[in-house]
Amino acid sequence: MRWADELLVPVPDLRMQLALAAADERLSSFQTDLGTRRASIWSSPEDADEVVSKVAAAFDDSLTSWLDQLPYPIASALWTAESAQSVGEQQRAYLRAWEAIVTFHATVLLSASRTDPGSSSETEAAIRQTLHEQHLGIEKASFGTWVVIVEKTSKYLRTALQDGDSDDVARVRRAFAELGRAGIERLISKDVVNKFKEVNIKRNRWSGHTGYTSEQELRTQVDSLDSDLRELRGLLGNVWSQLVLVRPGSAKRRLDGLIQTAEVALGTRTPFAAREFAVGEQMFEDELYLVRDGSQSPLRLGHFVQLRAAPSSAHFTTYFYNRTEGRSVRMISYQYGPESELQDDVKSLLLDFGGLVDAVADDHHGKT
Repeated sequence: MRWADELLVPVPDLRMQLALAAADERLSSFQTDLGTRRASIWSSPEDADEVVSKVAAAFDDSLTSWLDQLPYPIASALWTAESAQSVGEQQRAYLRAWEAIVTFHATVLLSASRTDPGSSSETEAAIRQTLHEQHLGIEKASFGTWVVIVEKTSKYLRTALQDGDSDDVARVRRAFAELGRAGIERLISKDVVNKFKEVNIKRNRWSGHTGYTSEQELRTQVDSLDSDLRELRGLLGNVWSQLVLVRPGSAKRRLDGLIQTAEVALGTRTPFAAREFAVGEQMFEDELYLVRDGSQSPLRLGHFVQLRAAPSSAHFTTYFYNRTEGRSVRMISYQYGPESELQDDVKSLLLDFGGLVDAVADDHHGKT
């Protein structure tokens, strides 16, 4: 049995071991509670419906329940669609919500790829070339523009994750704030890219100058977009619960490391709840980040997605980059809010355009 002296058994680090132990303990307590509730209905039959309804809520797979797990920019746009008064309004709101989803997804992947500037420059050159070939551009960002960005960044990240060595895998994980490999694979999967392409085809067919559309046809379109959302939910799983969107606040250094308070921008409700996160690098205030507790390098998002607070309240409206107009950029909102769009100086997004524009476009954007 001397061979056992050299046997290496891989184990997670201490933080992960403690997290797994805590999760297992909680699940065990849930199982015990479920058993108690199940037994109680036999002694109190009149309470059976109430007991079932409480337990059923934990297994609610409706789209409405999904909203609480989604980043606020997506959840708020989807809630606008869910709460629309007419089928026509709902169809338009669902199409806009899909715009929000693909823009947010593209911004996340582009931000992650830019943590490796060398490889990102090649990826962005490929994006720029494809946009040119398809007569698209970041200067006027359409649904198709964001799909190209998702497709190209996904391909680069998949290659690094699947064909790279251990250092490449570690680099990709750091780019996503140490998200697990399975979660990253969900975000960059070909199936997600294909789903965005399918929805883009529907959007092009159903919006714009399409003539009269009956209420029944609109209902069919809404049902189709709803089905697409359910498929996307299956593809992404709970990744947005693992990689949390936050607005950073104050930070303090303790003996065990840096602790930063941040508002968690999940679901549809504001003001956001605050949580403390252990981080390796301090997050800048007035920025959006994706973070996990214990992240060494939280992922700072580009400014193609922004949260703007009303001056007199803690309520937020999400704005997405739409296009460049002269020396201004147009930001639009897909949720109910005080304004549906706003204008910013183009200089505020110059760094975000990066390699997505060529030298001629740089001059147009006001670079000197």
